[in-house]
Amino acid sequence: MFSAYFKKLFISASILLLILLCGCERNVDAVGIHAVQGRLDLSNWDFEQKGPAHLDGEWEFYSNQVDATQSFDNFPEGVNKDFFPIPSLWKGRTAQGVTLAKQGQGVYRLNVKLPPDSGERSLYISGVLSVCRVLVNGKEIAFSGTIGKDRQSEIPNRHFLTPVFSPVNGYADIVLEVSNFHNQEGGINSSILLGSTEQIQDLINYRHISGAIIGGALLIMGIYHLVIFMMRRSNRENLYFGLFCLVWCTSTVFNPSSAFLVTRFFTMDWGWYVKICLLPAGLAIPLLLLFYNSLFPQKYGQKINRVYSVIGGLYLLYILIAPPGAYSSVVFAYFIISRTAYIYLFACFINDLRKRRKGAVYLAPGYLAIVCAELDEIFFDMNIFSSVDFAPFGTFIFIVSYSLFMSARFAETLSSCEKMSGELKVWKKNEHDHKMVHARLSGMLDSVDEAILAVNRDLVIDFCNNAFESLSGFSAETIHGQKFDEMIHANGHHGEDDFVQYLRNEASAGKAAKLDNIKFPVAGGDSVQSCISIRPMKVGSETIYVLVIRRKVRRLDRRQLAVKVMNDSIECWEKGTGRDKAGLAVDSGIWNVYLEKDGYARTQTLDRYLCAETLPLRPRWKNIYATAEFVLVNCTQQTDCYSELEKSIIRLKKCRD
Repeated sequence: MFSAYFKKLFISASILLLILLCGCERNVDAVGIHAVQGRLDLSNWDFEQKGPAHLDGEWEFYSNQVDATQSFDNFPEGVNKDFFPIPSLWKGRTAQGVTLAKQGQGVYRLNVKLPPDSGERSLYISGVLSVCRVLVNGKEIAFSGTIGKDRQSEIPNRHFLTPVFSPVNGYADIVLEVSNFHNQEGGINSSILLGSTEQIQDLINYRHISGAIIGGALLIMGIYHLVIFMMRRSNRENLYFGLFCLVWCTSTVFNPSSAFLVTRFFTMDWGWYVKICLLPAGLAIPLLLLFYNSLFPQKYGQKINRVYSVIGGLYLLYILIAPPGAYSSVVFAYFIISRTAYIYLFACFINDLRKRRKGAVYLAPGYLAIVCAELDEIFFDMNIFSSVDFAPFGTFIFIVSYSLFMSARFAETLSSCEKMSGELKVWKKNEHDHKMVHARLSGMLDSVDEAILAVNRDLVIDFCNNAFESLSGFSAETIHGQKFDEMIHANGHHGEDDFVQYLRNEASAGKAAKLDNIKFPVAGGDSVQSCISIRPMKVGSETIYVLVIRRKVRRLDRRQLAVKVMNDSIECWEKGTGRDKAGLAVDSGIWNVYLEKDGYARTQTLDRYLCAETLPLRPRWKNIYATAEFVLVNCTQQTDCYSELEKSIIRLKKCRD
C-alpha cells in the first residue's frame, strides 16, 4: 500500500511522462512514405498540412564507381543499379551484395515526384560523414567541403546543408556525392528532409533559437553556481554543478544543428570541431556523479566516482589523440558505459526517495525527462526515430530539476541564516541588557556588606560583589564565566557535591530557597559555616539565581564579650592617643598601676581582663563598662576600631540585660 507521499509523486510523474511521450510522437503520415528502389512519390503529399517530408528509404547507391557530374539519364551503361538506405552508416552490404568500407566514396540518387505546380523547395541535410556535394536535376546546389579520393584531397568544413532548388516538370532528381576519409565511420546517419523554403528555414530557426536559449540558460546557471562556490567554498556541490552546466552549455552551442553563433563568429578546423562536440561527454558523467554524491553521500560513492573519472579521462585522451569519429567503436563503448552511470544514479535516486531524503522529490521530473531523452537517442541510433529533437530538452529538464533542488536548498539555508541572524540580534540585545543590569547591580551590590554570588541555570557564575571576594578569597575576574561546581573542584573541594546538586535542583525549579548551617566552599580548600538564601531574578529573557551568603557567627557569652570589649578598648586607646595601656590605667584611675624599680609600669589587674583564661570568676563589670566609656570619650571617632568598640559594648550590655 503506497503512502500518500508516494501516491502524489507517482501521479505527478505519470502526468509528466505522458506529456513527454506526447512530445516524442512521430508524424504517422511520414512513416507511411518510404523510398523504394531510388524513387519516392510525394505527388499527394500536403506540405502545408503535414510539413516537410522525410526522404527515408532505398536510394540508388554506387560505391567508388561513378562520377556524380555525369548525366543520370539512362544511368551509365555497364553499371548495375544498387541500393542502400538512408539513414544508415556504411556497414555491411548493399542490395547487390557489395561490401561497404567505412572510408571511401559513394553516390546516392533519389528521384522524387512532387505535387503539380510545386514552387521552390529546400533540403535539410545534417547527417553526412564527412563531405557531401548536392546536385538536383544535374545542377550543383550545395557542398559541405571538397570531395576527395584520399585524406589529403578531401577537405570537410560544414556539418549540415540547406540547399534551395526548383523542380523540373514536377520532378526532382536528387544526387548526393559523398566521400569520407576523415571520420572513422561513413555514410548519412540522419533523415534528409524536403519541404518549402519557409518550412526548412523555420526548422533551422527553431533549432537555433532553442539551442541559444538552452545554451544561455546553462551558461547562466553554471556561472551562478560557480560564483556561489567562490563565496562559499565548503559547498563543493556548487562547483560540480556549475562545471556540469558549463560542459553541457559547450555541448549545446557546438552542436551542429544549433551552433550558428559558433560557426558565425569563429573559424575552426573541422576535425577539432568534431572533437569539441565529443569531449563534453567525457566530463559530464564524472561531474554528475561527483555532484550527486556531494548532495546525497552514498556508501560506495567515492569508489564509483574514481572509476568513472578514470574512464572519462581515458575517453578524453582517446578523443584528443585519435582521428575525429562520432560513431567509432570507442565512442559507442563509452556511450554504453556512461549509460550504466545513469542507471546507477537512477537507482540511488529511487533509494533516496524511499528514504525520503530531503529535497529528493525535486529531482523526479529530471530523471523522467532524462529517461525519455535516452530512449530518444537509442531509437535514433536504431533508426526508429529520424531525429533526436527531444534529447537536448530532456537533458535540459534534468539539469533544471537539479537547479530547482539547489535553489530550494539554498533558499532554505538562507532562511536558516536569516533566522539565526534574527536570533543573534535578540541574543546580542539580551546580552547588552544583561551587561547593563550587571554593571548596575555590581555597583549597587558592592556597597552591600553581605556576600552575593549570581549564577545562571547552568550554574555559570555571572557576577559577585566585593563582600563575596572577601569572604571566599576568590577574585571576580578569575571566577567570572566559570561553572560553580568546576570552580570549587579545581580548588580542592570534593565533599560539597550535595550542596552543588541541591543548588542545581533549586535552579531548575526556579524557586526561592533558604539553607541554614551550610558549609560554603572558599579558596584554598577551606569552607565557612554559612546561611544561604537563593532567589531567582529575571534579567531580560534570562533568569539568574542570586545567592546571599552570610557567615554563621558563633554567639559569644558574656565573659568572652567582656574580654573582647577590653581588648577593643586598649586597641582604640593606643590608636587614638598613641599611648599604651598603662597610660589608660593611670588616666582613667580605674585600674591599679605598679611601678618597678627600673621604672617600668605594670598593669597586672588590667592584664587579667585581656584573656578569657585569666578573667576573674567574678569580673568587675563596672570597671569594664567604665574603661570602654572612658576610651570612647577620650579617643577620636575617626579610627576604625572606634565603631567596633561601640558595637562590642552594646552587645555586652545586651547580654547583661
